[in-house]
Amino acid sequence: MLALKDLDHLAARLHGRRSRLSDGARLRALCGLGSVPVLSKTLFPGEDIDGAAGLQARLAEGFILEAREISACLDEAGARFVEWQAARFQLENLKAALRGILSGAAPEDTRRLLASLRAAGEGYGPELASARDTEALLAVLPEGFFRRSLAAACASFHGSAALFFIEAALDRDYLKEMYGRTRGLGGSDRAFAAALCAQETGVFNLMLAARGKFFYGFENRALLELYVPGQAAGLRRFKNMLEAADAGQLRSMAAGLALDPGPMERDPSVLEALAWRRYARLANRALRRGHMGFAAVAAYLALRRVEIANLITVAEGLRLGVEGVSLFSRLIPRIGEAYV
Repeated sequence: MLALKDLDHLAARLHGRRSRLSDGARLRALCGLGSVPVLSKTLFPGEDIDGAAGLQARLAEGFILEAREISACLDEAGARFVEWQAARFQLENLKAALRGILSGAAPEDTRRLLASLRAAGEGYGPELASARDTEALLAVLPEGFFRRSLAAACASFHGSAALFFIEAALDRDYLKEMYGRTRGLGGSDRAFAAALCAQETGVFNLMLAARGKFFYGFENRALLELYVPGQAAGLRRFKNMLEAADAGQLRSMAAGLALDPGPMERDPSVLEALAWRRYARLANRALRRGHMGFAAVAAYLALRRVEIANLITVAEGLRLGVEGVSLFSRLIPRIGEAYV
């Protein structure tokens, strides 16, 4: 447990925890375990975890508890930023419940997809599955940010494409709030945290263009409503991205904004993985350059999120019987880790 409110001490402890994260060779070994139960027992010895969904819930719970532990060691501005990283899991549960409602899924099927999130308090866990429509979902949600965000999105978007736009609006509002929480941070702390926020925003804007244009064919004007500001010349470049003729041109336009420069990529679905790999690289760089202080906190939590995303992918891959080498190639690598 972290007990001291000394930021350098906290940063030193997080550097130690960073060395124990599942990445590189450790992550490669997990891909070869063969089954989700073996993966669960390897990650959490002695715990009884029910399948891939149970493992995902356990990972989310662990992140929320760790974020709460870290935030207790910070000043108000730092704590607010850290707490918002944990709120991402509340948002993911909310979106899963929304998908169940708008797709007509049975409540029990939706409930299996929801993490318990006991650490987050009432109103964000499996109880969301009891809602049969968006009005009931709003009634289940506690008063606060996500209830207001969902109410506004449901009032704005209707019809067959409602799910895409409501989900995107929830993500947009979450990211805007995250940016707002960087403003209370001072000096280089804010710069490091804002850089990670900018990359996450870049991933969202990139995929808004890629999915909205190439998967669904939505009009540019509708997609512009969901754009998240925060990057230099971002809106101008986002408008250009919406005019891209193909995924290769889209990658070129997003270079330096959400993606590293690289060879042409014709598959829009690959772009998101490339963008998250850049996020992991930036987090590793922040952890080195902001060796102590709040930058280490922001970078560590970013890498924990990458770790959780990878472990969820490993669990799903094992559940579906994906071969280990192929599964490993789908993950977000550590800086300097090449996948062959």
